[in-house]
Amino acid sequence: MLLPQIPWKTFAVALPRGVALFLGLFALLNLVGELRTTGFDANLWWINLPGEWRFLDALLLGWSACCLLWFASHQCLSAMHRSILTVTLGLLVAASLWNVATYYGLVLSGGIQTLFPVPFSLFVVSCLVLVIGGVWWPVAANEKPTSRLYYVALAMMFLMCAGLFPLAQMLCFGTTDYRRSADVIVVFGAKVFPDGRLSSVLEERVRTGCELYHSGFAPHIVFSGGPGTGEIHETVAMRRRALELGVPANAITLDPEGWDTDLTAENTLQLARQNKWKRILAVSQFFHLPRIKLAFHRHGSEVYTVPAVRLYQLRYLPYFMLREVAAWWVYYVRPLW
Repeated sequence: MLLPQIPWKTFAVALPRGVALFLGLFALLNLVGELRTTGFDANLWWINLPGEWRFLDALLLGWSACCLLWFASHQCLSAMHRSILTVTLGLLVAASLWNVATYYGLVLSGGIQTLFPVPFSLFVVSCLVLVIGGVWWPVAANEKPTSRLYYVALAMMFLMCAGLFPLAQMLCFGTTDYRRSADVIVVFGAKVFPDGRLSSVLEERVRTGCELYHSGFAPHIVFSGGPGTGEIHETVAMRRRALELGVPANAITLDPEGWDTDLTAENTLQLARQNKWKRILAVSQFFHLPRIKLAFHRHGSEVYTVPAVRLYQLRYLPYFMLREVAAWWVYYVRPLW
């Protein structure tokens, strides 16, 4: 019995172009979105150019985005096209390698701690090298550039990149501990049972925030959350647990209107302006931290994230992570609405 021939050449051609399509669209959308909404540009999430001239950075990223999208939409490349694409992508690889070196410099100096010592920039380098390989991949003479299978494969690669992008951020950025001296610690709310007991997720967050306070990283704690499933508000239950853990009442501020991540970021920054707090530590689970970072970034502020110390084995961890993939993209595009 003859097995059907797998069209591996089609997928080999579609793979680097799907990656290029995602990176090109993401970079271009950030630049265009910045023109409409200040603070929208999130290109820093995948590449941090070492220059201080924002105009030149935007110019290079805009050119790179056009090159990536052009490559994604063309299969027949001349020698000149290959050379231009290689030089452009080579510059991005060099910048990404600089980001990798900076990351490991911080790790070795003790500036950051992580459970997953692989920077996101290393994934970016791998993707760019893959695209460069696709630039020089000789397409078979009998390959049909308009075949339905090719476009299906291209769409699959694009969607795969869209799903892996936030997941990689969770593993790389989310597991990295950026704790340092600050003015305030903000702990994000989560489920509270009707009898006032904290869920395992919230217990981890509150305990980590209290440990940061007792270690002297900040003199104030903000507990932010919404109504619980019973009569006890999330922030009230969080405050009660913090008192049990030895945090004095005068060091605690409640934000009872932190119904979601964006509102918590907005309310925290309002409190920061009122109390002249400048540096903020944000505490939550690793899978939640990229969205927290994005929310503060969109409000024009920096925040230093600290992953909650794991005390329990979360049964629904895959569900939480997949939900965060969708939530991250919703938060990303929401300013355009």
